[in-house]
Amino acid sequence: MVRNYVFAVFVAFNLPIMASAQAPLFKWTTGQTLVYNVKQTTTATDTAENKTQETTTTLELTKRWQVRSVDQTGVATLAMSLDKLRMETKTPTGEVMLFDSANPAKSTPALRDEMTKFVAVPLSVVRIDNRGQLVEVKESKFGPASRLESDLPFKIVLPTHALAPELNWTRDYKIKLEPPQGAGESYDAQQKLLFKSLTNGIAVFGVTTELKTQPGSSADMIPLIPLLPVGEVAFDVSNGRLKAMRYEIKREVTGHSGDGSKYVFVSKYAEDLVGQ
Repeated sequence: MVRNYVFAVFVAFNLPIMASAQAPLFKWTTGQTLVYNVKQTTTATDTAENKTQETTTTLELTKRWQVRSVDQTGVATLAMSLDKLRMETKTPTGEVMLFDSANPAKSTPALRDEMTKFVAVPLSVVRIDNRGQLVEVKESKFGPASRLESDLPFKIVLPTHALAPELNWTRDYKIKLEPPQGAGESYDAQQKLLFKSLTNGIAVFGVTTELKTQPGSSADMIPLIPLLPVGEVAFDVSNGRLKAMRYEIKREVTGHSGDGSKYVFVSKYAEDLVGQ
């Protein structure tokens, strides 16, 4: 009796530890909906021939993922659509170009005509396993499918081991530059992840990204910069879903357009789970 009581007490006090002694997984359920708010600000400054041009873009959107099905191996088929989209760009000439799905009348006509078709319709249909790995891109209406292979729908791949102090792992992949950013060039890249903390069932992972193969010139580096974020991801271990992320990019390229030329790219990205 005493032995049984001691064992029961041990289990009760160590249940949270034992429960977290497994590798975290995404938990997909057919019919499940995950809604995220995204906000991104980007500034690109290009200096060449003693002239500086700056472009600033603010992007706000609400992204909805719908789980259509889950197979016996835990691979889910999900469709992504945008509930709303607002994009404002200030060009080097000072012109402001705006698209706001909530207020089409105030949108720049050319943008309104082009961007309206991307709101409230499925834009991507993908298959993703329970570690967040992309298995298949079934449909991609907003950008090439290769973009989803480098910039994952849920940003990271989870570790195969239980969470433990200083646990780290990597994801090797390729970045392919499709037109108009490139002509199909492919670069080897690696995402590095580090487990930082677990508080109230929310795990925080540090994320860095780097190229394993470098482009041939500094000019070729420019379209790759937006695909090399650094930041943190919060993952809800208990419920098996991405909770939030904060990414930042700040890079400078020199000599891309002759002596004295410089290109500076600064971007901040925030994504938060707001509905499920």
